[in-house]
Amino acid sequence: MKHSPEFTDIIMSLDELVSTCGQERQWVIELIEENIIEYDVPEREQFTGYQLTTVRRASRLSRDFDASVPAIGLILELLDELEQLRQLKRQLDTQMPVIEVDIDDLKQ
Repeated sequence: MKHSPEFTDIIMSLDELVSTCGQERQWVIELIEENIIEYDVPEREQFTGYQLTTVRRASRLSRDFDASVPAIGLILELLDELEQLRQLKRQLDTQMPVIEVDIDDLKQ
């Protein structure tokens, strides 16, 4: 997953991440084991605001859809892919010229 620069100003430990997101420690560890979130600094187990945002999204998916951790990983991956496709479409829409055709001109 790509990291957004605006979410890298927060640095927290695993315990702080667990406390902030309001989930069980084991559930957050399962997210790590499924590679849904990764350590930004593996040797010190530090997390950033980006991971906190991901954990909160995962928590909402778990709560709203009763999704398992593997399902949450898949859903988040598909949501990221969807956003990338939307960005690509927006870029293509701005690059493509719009050609207006008057139907009456075609009939002549």
